[in-house]
Amino acid sequence: MGPQEKQPTNWRAWIVGILIVLVVVVCLQNSQKVSVEVLFASFDAPLIIVLAVFTLIGMLIGYIGPVWRRHRREDKRAGQEIEKR
Repeated sequence: MGPQEKQPTNWRAWIVGILIVLVVVVCLQNSQKVSVEVLFASFDAPLIIVLAVFTLIGMLIGYIGPVWRRHRREDKRAGQEIEKR
């Protein structure tokens, strides 16, 4: 048998994993109650919940943004192809 080929390192997976661990550590270390004001609403909640909710909102925006942009780009490309015909 020949030498085994070295697999490339998946840096994106490592970075995402490290960021998830950091978010979990920060959330677990901040469990005190805080007063939160968002627009016209004001409420008291454990900081761990506030951090988790806003982290999920940020992840959702980070996922939807590129998908939406790709979809718009594909629609624009499809419209240009129709005009060419």
